[in-house]
Amino acid sequence: MRLKHNFAAAFLITLAHLSMAFAQWSELDEAGNAALGQWLPMKLVTPVGELNGWQTQTRTKDAHYLVTSFEPTRKVVEVEFVVKTPRDGERGLTFGLSKGIPTHWTSEAVRLIFGSSGYISQRDIGGWFTWRSTFSWVTTIKFPGDEWISVRIVADPTIGAYKLWLSRVGTSQIEASWLLPFLSPVDELSCFFFFNGESDGGQIQVSEPTVKIGALPNAPKSLRVKPAEGKLVLKWQPSETHDVHLYRIYRRGVQVAEVPANTLYWEDETVNPNEGYSYFVTALSDASESLPSWSDAAMTLPQPRPSLKGAPAKLVADYDCVVVGATPAGIAAAITLARRGWSVALVERTKHIGGMMTSGLSATDRRYRQASGGLFAEFVSHVEKFYREAYGAGSLQHRQCQGGYLFEPKVAEQVFWLMLSMPPIQPDIYLMQGLGGLLKDGNRVTEILLDDRVRGLRWRMRAQVFIDATYEGDLAALSGAAYRVGREGRFEFNEEFAGEVFWDSLTRQVTFGRPDGDRKVQAYNYRLTLTRRPDNRRPLTAPPDYNPQLYAEIATRVKDKVIWHPMEVVSLVKLPQLKFDANNTPGPFPSTDFIGMNYDYPEADWEKREEIAAAHRNYILGLLYFLQTDERLPDWFRAAASHWGLAADEFEDNDNFPPQLYVREARRIIGDYIFTERDARPQSPGKRAPTHEDSIAVAEYPIDSHACTPREPFTPYIHEGFFYLPNITAPSHIPYRVMLPKEKGEDGQIKDGLEGLLVCVAVSATHIGFGTLRLEPVWMALGQAAGTAAGMALVYGSTRKVPIDKLQRSLLEQGQVISFFFDMPPKWGIEFAAAQFFAVRGFFETYEARLKEALDNLSVANILQRFSNLFPLTNYEPFASANANPTEGEVIKWLAKCLRCTEEELLKRCGSLLDFNQNEPIRRGKLLKWLYMLTLTQP
Repeated sequence: MRLKHNFAAAFLITLAHLSMAFAQWSELDEAGNAALGQWLPMKLVTPVGELNGWQTQTRTKDAHYLVTSFEPTRKVVEVEFVVKTPRDGERGLTFGLSKGIPTHWTSEAVRLIFGSSGYISQRDIGGWFTWRSTFSWVTTIKFPGDEWISVRIVADPTIGAYKLWLSRVGTSQIEASWLLPFLSPVDELSCFFFFNGESDGGQIQVSEPTVKIGALPNAPKSLRVKPAEGKLVLKWQPSETHDVHLYRIYRRGVQVAEVPANTLYWEDETVNPNEGYSYFVTALSDASESLPSWSDAAMTLPQPRPSLKGAPAKLVADYDCVVVGATPAGIAAAITLARRGWSVALVERTKHIGGMMTSGLSATDRRYRQASGGLFAEFVSHVEKFYREAYGAGSLQHRQCQGGYLFEPKVAEQVFWLMLSMPPIQPDIYLMQGLGGLLKDGNRVTEILLDDRVRGLRWRMRAQVFIDATYEGDLAALSGAAYRVGREGRFEFNEEFAGEVFWDSLTRQVTFGRPDGDRKVQAYNYRLTLTRRPDNRRPLTAPPDYNPQLYAEIATRVKDKVIWHPMEVVSLVKLPQLKFDANNTPGPFPSTDFIGMNYDYPEADWEKREEIAAAHRNYILGLLYFLQTDERLPDWFRAAASHWGLAADEFEDNDNFPPQLYVREARRIIGDYIFTERDARPQSPGKRAPTHEDSIAVAEYPIDSHACTPREPFTPYIHEGFFYLPNITAPSHIPYRVMLPKEKGEDGQIKDGLEGLLVCVAVSATHIGFGTLRLEPVWMALGQAAGTAAGMALVYGSTRKVPIDKLQRSLLEQGQVISFFFDMPPKWGIEFAAAQFFAVRGFFETYEARLKEALDNLSVANILQRFSNLFPLTNYEPFASANANPTEGEVIKWLAKCLRCTEEELLKRCGSLLDFNQNEPIRRGKLLKWLYMLTLTQP
């Protein structure tokens, strides 16, 4: 007993001596109360000698913080320490910086852990969507296992960012992270902490850190890069450090200039046209350089630039074709016509181009990326190139753009301007031109009347073909086209999900209500671009007519622990540059959709539409303001919501608010074909959706709809009109006929079709069918098809006389996808074009092309029989082969006999003089290529 007592006394004396050295450190439990016993002071034996430090074990229950506090500061905080890292497969020390004692994640600016994957990980909210997500670990930097390493973290609260450096103790090897965002964008720091939670049983040894405050200057803030003629213009806000004497400017990571501290502006005139460049700026104080500012990038103005025009002096203009609506579909139509040599005008009511893709809809909805072709694929490739070119291949921004499918709105706008500027000719672009009327010759649209909203003039624009690319179908309606608004009844087109549909957000089950149709329209919202970055965050204020009772249900749901995080009320998708695309969440609480407040929008005049849009704007801003300020919500909840604000570098001419209301659905024309639910469902399990021989694009996103009727308070989980149907939706073929509007007679009866008009957004579909068509990639494909068809209509004299096979071949040459396959080759050429051409004619029952597959006798016979039915052969007789797998020679011999030509002539027509293999078994791809080439050479 005496020995034990003496040992304990000696240990306590040692502990007391060490505690004197660590008097500024406190051990606390997870509630922030004083605690002892888990962090034991000791001398650590390291490769560079003995160091004061602690030893502890990891634990998931009742873990303790070890903290040191300092005066709250906005100055740069540097912390350095050494640590014995965990072995592979184990977790180790958690450490970080916070505002106040770290008792809640809303005030932790940085929280890092030595993870079991061998990477230091950053605790963050969410991954793709934040809705119903949990905290996730984001890897930041790799560390060596079971070794002593030195850790240095430098954090700047003025820009809400930090960097991390690791090096093996006793060596010069250093690994550095990217500039990383604070998890909680706090305005100041006042605590550094260690934590032994997150796992059980691992031993931790860590030295006493050195903490420096203000030794480095604060970084510059709010860098903006703007395109200009032949240069890029940089502007930034100054460092908060008073003794800064100059700023250094870096382009693509390399220093290019220095400017005095009284200069917050620089022009780069050494850039190349049509390229993207990223920049960051640092501040220098004495010999110390700050962390970099957050980077920003821009693309130089396109050369040559598109022609921006207003009303001409003679108040009349003539074009081959006029496109109304500078939506992505309208841009695609105009580009297509211009590249094919036609004179084309692109007319837009606002000063904004790009529709939703430049107005906050920055996360592309695409289930199968191989469905992306044509101009949408070109757009995506330009976006990917921008982030790769500006920030570097493999950079954080380049990775975050996900191959070009995720982008900042301002980048999308620059890309669209670039595409509009490309040769051979550019469309004439008329902004701020309202549609005031039109003139017809019989059933043909011949000219439109425009109201110049800047000069107050009415003038005329004439063309042979017009394209309606508006979200609302305004030109079609003005021309007398028949159209629908609202929902069809369940039995009108025998659609399972038509009529009333109720979705339970708790069970995710669908039930059906009344089968009748109605005039309800699925909800609209704005797709805000939000950020947590302090120097790019515009704080929210109460909107006009703010009514907190609209959102009061949220406080109840938080109290009932249905909502655990404020961003669960808003669905967020991460974009490059610490931005997020904010969308609606279908929970038992209000979200960003203003349900039921848009019923009048489709047929309203623009004065009424702007009232509806303003109400939607006030509603969504009120929602975010409620989350940040309403006292019925817990303090921690409001603090977390206050991390978010509008991105201050987006929509700078519109108070950082998106200019375009998200009109998910308005009018839908009644065309020569009405696309229904059946057109997007497989004909039987594993088979294709119905084919259309005039297919000009594909849709593949699950049929869906946002809510159509406001929720009832006694059934908060039930959403009427909401559904998302991936299990029944198959990739579908969109027929050309959906763009051909029928005319509505004075007696209300549907008449023969209108001439001189194509509609590529408000296309002919039921509400359910429209649910898979109403996506920007599909609309861009339809816009490209409309532009191609309009050019052909100028030759053939009618939009209804366009030869479908020639239209499809032209689209295939442009890279358009007109029929979907899962096994689309990475670089598809003539064989895949042939597969698509024949797929829409029923040659494939499934979505597998299998172009490299050698065909058996029956398969060859069936394909040739189908071909002969489409393109009658002069000397047809059934194909037969003595071989189980017919050879190329046998097929060529049979085709030559049917077409009464020599085999050499036939090979020339098939484009196979050089790749013909007489005795090789015929592959599906090569056979289809031959047949496709024969259609091209048909007399």
